[in-house]
Amino acid sequence: MKRAAAIFAVLFGLVSLAFPSVCAAEAPSVLPSENEYAASKAVVFALDASNSMNSNDRSRLAIDSIAQLIYSLPSNYSVGVVAYNTDVVAASGMADSGGRDSIMEAANAVRYTGYTNAGAGLARAMELLDTMEASQKTVVMLSDGEIVMQNDAATAASSSQFQNAVASAKESGTVIHVIGLGSDMENTANTIFSASSETGGSNYHAPRAEDIQQAVDAILLDQLNVKKTTAAVVDTDGGTEELDITIPSANASTVRILFISDSPIRNLVADFNAGSVRQVSGAHYTLLELARPTAENVHVRFQGEAGSQVNVDVITEYSVVMVPQVTYEDVEPEDTEAANYDRTARISLAFYDAENPERQVLTDTAFEGRSISGTAGGQAWTGALLSGSVTLPPVSGLAEDRTEQITVSFDNLETNVIAQQPLTISLEGAPALPEAPDYRPVIIGGAVGALLVILLAVYLAAGRSRKKPRSIPDPTPPAPSKYSYTGRLNLYITRTKSGRDVPPLTYDLFRIPSAKILSLQEILDGCNVTEHLEGADKIFFKAGANRCLVLSNDSDCTIMQNREILMKGRSYLIGIDTKVDITFEDEISEMALQYRQVRPNELRSYARV
Repeated sequence: MKRAAAIFAVLFGLVSLAFPSVCAAEAPSVLPSENEYAASKAVVFALDASNSMNSNDRSRLAIDSIAQLIYSLPSNYSVGVVAYNTDVVAASGMADSGGRDSIMEAANAVRYTGYTNAGAGLARAMELLDTMEASQKTVVMLSDGEIVMQNDAATAASSSQFQNAVASAKESGTVIHVIGLGSDMENTANTIFSASSETGGSNYHAPRAEDIQQAVDAILLDQLNVKKTTAAVVDTDGGTEELDITIPSANASTVRILFISDSPIRNLVADFNAGSVRQVSGAHYTLLELARPTAENVHVRFQGEAGSQVNVDVITEYSVVMVPQVTYEDVEPEDTEAANYDRTARISLAFYDAENPERQVLTDTAFEGRSISGTAGGQAWTGALLSGSVTLPPVSGLAEDRTEQITVSFDNLETNVIAQQPLTISLEGAPALPEAPDYRPVIIGGAVGALLVILLAVYLAAGRSRKKPRSIPDPTPPAPSKYSYTGRLNLYITRTKSGRDVPPLTYDLFRIPSAKILSLQEILDGCNVTEHLEGADKIFFKAGANRCLVLSNDSDCTIMQNREILMKGRSYLIGIDTKVDITFEDEISEMALQYRQVRPNELRSYARV
């Protein structure tokens, strides 16, 4: 029977050569690139604190507007504040999302007095930004007048310093937006407005202090591209208002609920389910910051002055890790002299919570079918989110190993997504074609027919002379090896009986004692695979000579290496970079194994751990 099975295996391999073949293999997921600050951004608010601001901003609404901007920014923003009059009177930063209270303490301590030294203010803002490595740097300036100092010489010096700071911003890619407060700043020909025109920023005119909020809102939405949704607009009558606010999407990292009014908001109380909450209030705003909310509804109660209006905005934030999945499709080329298959790589991206990598996000109905875009290998792509994943255009003509850099834009989503970019993944080049000649199907068909006739005759003749087979005891594992393990196994479970997906796995063989005989089931247990794969306990591995593995098959699984079936009851050498495909005894579950060498420097690093 063993001889008959072997002949059938050879025949199967010959038949497969007659037709184009498509094979698929999974590539291991690759985590984000080494660009640690790719997702980070920085903003400095430069405030004119000269004496004239006492007339244009008696209620210090500029401070309130700064607070709203700072607290509304997503967590990947570092913020700072510079206040200037005759000189720089306050400079605080750069603070991450957890240090924004200290920034506002510095801003609240500012008093309006003295002259307008915008040159010193902008120069100090640039100094703060120069301490940061960020993908986007922004300065927001608010002033109610031109550069004016105590004499002409000091004014000229400040103007020169201002122009030098603008030039520095332009060179570093820093964008400056300018808010001009008061009637004197209606003319955009003022010197201070040159900062925005030179750096690609925008100018905003706020005739009254009450209009600063509108300008800040425009910068937040249009320039910084922060996404927010309006949850409610409430006309208050002086009594207690009650409101149910629905968070637009679940499983968010942070949700900020911002209440803005032209009068103070008092006695705000919220009922919610979240990991933690922070509440910050100013003269005309209150902000609730919920960390990892677990319910989609927040119930609030508050009081506003009669005749006022309260706008309620929701700012949702996701901090994600982009995890790629790569499959390969190999087809025999039409070129008869080609040495390799034609390989196409298909890449999909899934998004997981940065703090909980086991939880996939962007899966709720608010995102289903929404379009996102980006670049892959320098080429633009667009795809739709389906069940929290997006599929990129296929990469064809993959002749050699190479890396691809992938970027993703989430601008089309009504939420703020923070992800380190670009993502770098490794793609494997096409494998070599088998050396066997490519006979035409008719020739091979005739040969197969003839061999089958011969096989049948041999089998019948042997059957007459041999005794009835007798049962044998269950096979035992092979004898221990005298060689040492040196590599690792990459495991790709491509199909399971349950239908559950299993991510790519890696098992370090070099950690295993040399005499150890490993079953495939032990390897799966070591990788915490709970899926039952029938026959895995009867497939064994031991260390072989020349850094090879020895595979012994005592199962009824179908095991193939380079189109050759590995027979039951025999042992085979598995070389470096060799791929083995297994169909388990249930005839449903499938996996691929790839034996990889570990470089000496990697072994040394493991030895030090």
